[in-house]
Amino acid sequence: MAFATVAAAALVYLPVFVHAVGVWRVDQEFSFGFLVPPVSLGLAALRWRELVAARSAGPPAALVVLATGLVLLVVGSHSDVHALAAASLLPVVLGASAYLYGVSTARLIALPALLLTGGLSLYRGLLSSVGFALQQLTAEASAGAAAVLGVPVRRSGVDLFAGNVHLIVAQACSGMDSLLALLCLGLVFTALARATLLRRAVLIGLVLPIILAANVLRVTLVLILSQSLGRAVAEGVLHDLLSASLFVAATVLFAVAGVALRCTPSFVGTRSSSA
Repeated sequence: MAFATVAAAALVYLPVFVHAVGVWRVDQEFSFGFLVPPVSLGLAALRWRELVAARSAGPPAALVVLATGLVLLVVGSHSDVHALAAASLLPVVLGASAYLYGVSTARLIALPALLLTGGLSLYRGLLSSVGFALQQLTAEASAGAAAVLGVPVRRSGVDLFAGNVHLIVAQACSGMDSLLALLCLGLVFTALARATLLRRAVLIGLVLPIILAANVLRVTLVLILSQSLGRAVAEGVLHDLLSASLFVAATVLFAVAGVALRCTPSFVGTRSSSA
């Protein structure tokens, strides 16, 4: 029964998956999407014994959630709004799981389903809206931080002028790609944690400020180093190294926050209370 349900869902969502693969392949910022399906399946597999033990009769009300998801799928598919069609996966999975195998099963599968839905819902215009807001915040905060550290910076939108150096906080420097990647990593992290729902939610909520803080630190460092190295620090190998350091620093900060909130995977060795 379970295999037949998964096979049917895979067949129905095949066009959604094909479109998502195209997005992951074309946009470098979304290339991490290729890791989302196997990681989601891995999370579900780790909970297999719990899923089997949790099976019970499901409430008829779960059909409302399932029907809502199917309506979203039909609307999204017929209107070519691929993100909407992909977003329908979450209510479809939760509704079907709750009805066929019980509410406890749906709760156990919720985080893997959320992670997979997020990966499939990525679309090419996503960075344009949210990314621009991050560009503005990063430029403003970095200019202020550099000025405090003794490097006067004049800002005009996302253009930063420090001495004879003109830097632009472009979309690629907004931190949006790191935000999405860390958000996915954070979902995996919290899915493996034995912690209360509140602590998990707080930790996921910290992803945005952590990425913003790490990105501001990176751009501020570029502004300071540019006074001696010129634009070379914003191009080539140095730029790539600083960009990579953004995600590393954000990941470390996220892990520290997880330890502070006592929300870490059981294999880390931190004892956490049950959800």
